[in-house]
Order: sequence, then structure tokens, then C-alpha cells
Amino acid sequence: MTTAAQITVEAVLAGAATLIVAYAGVGALWARAPLAKLHFLAPVTTLAVPLFCIAAVVHFGISLGSATVVLIAIVVAASGSPVTTAIGRTLAEENGVDVGRSPE
Repeated sequence: MTTAAQITVEAVLAGAATLIVAYAGVGALWARAPLAKLHFLAPVTTLAVPLFCIAAVVHFGISLGSATVVLIAIVVAASGSPVTTAIGRTLAEENGVDVGRSPE
């Protein structure tokens, strides 16, 4: 049974995540350079995805489906920064910026 408090928490978390995604989308549209646009991915992967995940767990409760959502959110949040860094290094290299050696 869903209570009013649960619905409120879900709405606040999902609303905050939606606002973050909207902010990042508008910022990416306004940014001119590809490297500047890349900065707007960080709030989506590190803030919005976990907020959506928590809202889903509150809505569905503790279950196997919720565990799957949590696992996906962890993978997205953990891999977002390295993928963004790799894309940024590649874009900088294409623009002739000396990015140094690869950290591998």
C-alpha cells in the first residue's frame, strides 16, 4: 500500500532528477564547443540517475526489480566519469591539444 509520504518522496526525487536532466540538456544546447557540452553529462550520470533509482526503489519497494534498477544506476554512475574523460581526451586530441600519455 502506497502512502502519501511515499508518493511525496517519489515525486520530489523524480522531479529533482527531471530538473537536473532539463538543466543539463539546455546547457548542452547553449554550449558552443564539444568539450563544453561534455561537461553537462556529469550531473545526469552522477545526480539524476541515482535520484531516479531511489525514486524507483521507493515506488516498487525492496524486490528483485529494485535490485536490478540499483545495479544499473551503480553501473551508470560508476562508468559515467571514465567514459566522459575518454571522450574528452579524444575530442581534445582531435583539436590538437596535447593531452599527454594515456593513463593505461
